[in-house]
Amino acid sequence: MAPATCAQRHMWNLIQRQLPDAAFYNEGLWTDLPARGTPQDVLDTFAELVGHYESLRTAFARAPDGSLTQHVLRTGHFEAEIHTTGPGESPQDALRAWQCRMRHTAFDLATAPLFRAMVVLTGNTPALAAFCVSHIAADLMSMRHLIGELPRLLDARTTGRHPAPPPAARQPVEQAHYERSRKGRALLARSHDYWRRQLASAPPSLFPARRSRATGPPDPGRAGPEHYSAAMNSQAVPLALTILSRRWRVSGSAVLLTAVALLLGNRAHLPACTLRLLTANRSEPELRTAVANLHQEVPVTVPLRGEHVADIARGAFAACTTAYAHGLFDPDRAEELTRAAGRERGTPIDLSYCFNDIRNAHERRADTSTPPPAHAVRAATTATTIEPCDFEEAETFFFVVVSYRPGWLRLVADADTAALAPDEVHSFLRGVERLLVELACEPAESTPPAELATRAWPELRHSRMAMPQAGGAATGTARGDCHGHTTWQ
Repeated sequence: MAPATCAQRHMWNLIQRQLPDAAFYNEGLWTDLPARGTPQDVLDTFAELVGHYESLRTAFARAPDGSLTQHVLRTGHFEAEIHTTGPGESPQDALRAWQCRMRHTAFDLATAPLFRAMVVLTGNTPALAAFCVSHIAADLMSMRHLIGELPRLLDARTTGRHPAPPPAARQPVEQAHYERSRKGRALLARSHDYWRRQLASAPPSLFPARRSRATGPPDPGRAGPEHYSAAMNSQAVPLALTILSRRWRVSGSAVLLTAVALLLGNRAHLPACTLRLLTANRSEPELRTAVANLHQEVPVTVPLRGEHVADIARGAFAACTTAYAHGLFDPDRAEELTRAAGRERGTPIDLSYCFNDIRNAHERRADTSTPPPAHAVRAATTATTIEPCDFEEAETFFFVVVSYRPGWLRLVADADTAALAPDEVHSFLRGVERLLVELACEPAESTPPAELATRAWPELRHSRMAMPQAGGAATGTARGDCHGHTTWQ
């Protein structure tokens, strides 16, 4: 037993706000399996993983003083399903059905393990395996590590070899003790100072016409916000990022953040744009392969007053570097600081806007290959597609960058329809691509940033003065549609 970590408390708070949909933050991954071994071999390998990583067998409860505590089980059982495909049924069909059930089956956070598994058989042979966890137990990097460990350990088990032990990593109970050490307390104090500085400069809202989430808890009798999300698959965006990141000497993530901030900030007539970055908090060696929820969401303010977009991008890159250095913070203290800053201003501060780049592999700025010519970047836009998707987050605005296939990127935007109507979500994604392509193909960069933003998102001319109203149709995004649903963090 130990106090909960900062990241565990952060996720606990998010889950409580999402109630009664307690399954909203369930997450999972899957992998194909080698055509050998038995179902029991796969289940034993899952058990090995649960035994090694304490976070997968941890429960949570409130202490008498109200603080959140974590309880690690020494032994126990987890739920697993074995499914044999029927005639005409593929392993992927069975996987999708299971994922749908898991997406709507809540974990009891007071009962460990917060882990479920499934194995799909073709005949008597395991074809694929999947697992589902509560986000309070594992973040995306943890899940990627687990899904990589599963076939390695299974291969060793079925061939009679002894696998190399996984790298030593800090367990959540050890992380809790670290956060209460002298070094940990100093880091948290610096993060609190960072939050104060961010709150002093953050605009109160990126969508002023929308009721701020910071005004208090929602009315239980009122329907929750309606969301709409769309995904854009683009070849032009990665080409433009290659050119701009080299030219401006910043990361591709900073270039994307600049484009998003410039469009949103220009729409709201703001001198700066504040978004929350999802930080992995894995800079220390003992945390790089840890299986736990370590991620937190830290604000970053991007000033938009630069003479050139390159100036804004370099400022965004520096601001991101500072933000990630303060990614470990006390979430309850951060909420107190946010409420206090709102009282001082006389208006609540809404920070429910997120930017998350979770590409599997990021570009290397030292790449010396020849950059693509401008005509190739412009020509690539003809292949761009945008379609509704069933990604959903609990924020007013959430922007995600994911790997798609070689040479492509997938950009996903999810918004409360009271902030951006469905057609505006589509036009926003097109605007991001249009802005990046224009910048990549205009070496002089002489056009003022605000003019570039308006040119890239022409709908700004019509939407800046009249915000969309709540209740816009969210065609094709009902929560009951389980095909391909993924929650990214």
